[in-house]
Amino acid sequence: MFSNRPKWSKVPGCFERHLQRRDGNVLFPLERRIVSREEVEQAQRRDKLDQERFIEAVRNLKIELNNSEDRNPLFTSHNSSFLQRVQALLEEAASIGGNIENAIHILETTEEKMIQCLNASMPEGKELLEKAKSLSTMHRIPYLAQMKRRDTPILENEQVPTLLSEDFATISIIGYVSRRFPDFKPSDSDVRMFVEKAVRHGFDEGTAQRILDAWNEMQ
Repeated sequence: MFSNRPKWSKVPGCFERHLQRRDGNVLFPLERRIVSREEVEQAQRRDKLDQERFIEAVRNLKIELNNSEDRNPLFTSHNSSFLQRVQALLEEAASIGGNIENAIHILETTEEKMIQCLNASMPEGKELLEKAKSLSTMHRIPYLAQMKRRDTPILENEQVPTLLSEDFATISIIGYVSRRFPDFKPSDSDVRMFVEKAVRHGFDEGTAQRILDAWNEMQ
């Protein structure tokens, strides 16, 4: 007899990852906890298309960059637009997920090289580059990147349970960001209210406390 249970990927993409979060998870509404094998297979196909398109985009950017450097060895030192494109692709990578590690490695190596070149040619801009890198790095947090996709699988009313289904390190970072920016969602009150409600409905109190401890860890 064949099982209809989902067969998960070792490294899930965005759409499969959200099905993983929902599957049997008491933090989500009852009707969203049921995930079929067919849904998973459909999500895997969708993720694969995203990953293939992304890998091709990175390959094309690398060719374009190499050709520019061949024409002008100082190209990367004087044109920050390539750096912005590289960082945008790294943020997109976080929204896609899955087995794209090689493409990410190419982008991260390129980013580091370009920042070094720009710092060498324009040392007065070092602080701005550091701020841009810091902001881009925050946008590479998978939870944020996947939630901000135009076609995100994360429903608006699932943003808090989605976050609380992530690892404690992610919860800590988002907690820190939330405290720094008053208009950021989810807010401290959103998280506390949701956790308290979940506990009233049978969510494990020990796990709930560990989630709140992680949320408040970075001050």
